[in-house]
Amino acid sequence: METCKFPNCTYKKKMASDRNTKPAAAAPRKAAVKTPAAKPAAKIASVGGEPLNSERMLKLIAAAEDIFLLKGYHTATMTDVAKAAGMSKKTVYQLIESKAELFAALLAHHQSLLNFPAEQPGWTVRDILNANLLCLARFLLSKEQIAIVRLIMAEYTHSPDLGRVFHLKRVQKARSKLEICLTDIAARYGCEVCDVREMSGMLFGMAIGEFLLSALIGFRAAPSKAVLESRVSNAVTIFLSGCETLNHP
Repeated sequence: METCKFPNCTYKKKMASDRNTKPAAAAPRKAAVKTPAAKPAAKIASVGGEPLNSERMLKLIAAAEDIFLLKGYHTATMTDVAKAAGMSKKTVYQLIESKAELFAALLAHHQSLLNFPAEQPGWTVRDILNANLLCLARFLLSKEQIAIVRLIMAEYTHSPDLGRVFHLKRVQKARSKLEICLTDIAARYGCEVCDVREMSGMLFGMAIGEFLLSALIGFRAAPSKAVLESRVSNAVTIFLSGCETLNHP
């Protein structure tokens, strides 16, 4: 058994992993890999007893998004939202308890739109990483998501809690998906990876970081499909090449 070392991470590798080699039919995956995947859905299924995807809630959330982006979260009032939704304030407060809870529901709705692709038979490690990173990149770089993040950045001084809610509702889901993906791959190859968070952060930064920052500050528009696919593919290649080099110095 060969011992391989990563920055801040050590694991024992039972078999060599080629970048394009299909994962072997390994033993059952560890519980740690499976557990996190099912959690988010239960938390966002309803708000105050009202299903998040009910017609009334979707109408209210759409109105809230329009008003928050138009007036800013701090300036917007529940009266503004109720008027935009065509509802009475009494009805709004039957659905939601506060403006903060409404904003959390808005983020939860957006989170529900992020659906990572199901792994297809015959996919290699490269295919898995490419598919998940592309899905995440397209979601984060969409006009709707950029607008929401800009809103949070602009409102931070007035409402610091917005950043915390955003992190819980959106950032953690995206990050945990990459962590689960890397942990899953390691499990298939008989490896124990002790710091997937750092590794997923490095991969995310290489693949998406520059594009996301540029779009947020208005430096340039989101990349074309071809440019994005090329960047993600190159990032995955560099990432896997680096892992292989560290495994076999």
